[in-house]
Amino acid sequence: MSDIRNSEIRYRRLFESAQDGILILDGESGEITDANPYIIDSLGYSLDELKGRQLWEIGAFVDVKDSKKAFEELKREKIYPLQ
Repeated sequence: MSDIRNSEIRYRRLFESAQDGILILDGESGEITDANPYIIDSLGYSLDELKGRQLWEIGAFVDVKDSKKAFEELKREKIYPLQ
């Protein structure tokens, strides 16, 4: 097995077992592309219900204006990883 594949497997295990909510977003649109089981359970959505939605469309981020502004600032400052 390649080093890259081993790294992917370790990342996936960490992502799925983390006891913190993790959402993976598309860096340009803010659309959710993945979510770990912890946040799925916490929010009460299925993964299919979360995928394709934008961060500010889900209940945990009720202040849409502030959420959009914060996301735009992150994009502008290029703080998000793996562009």
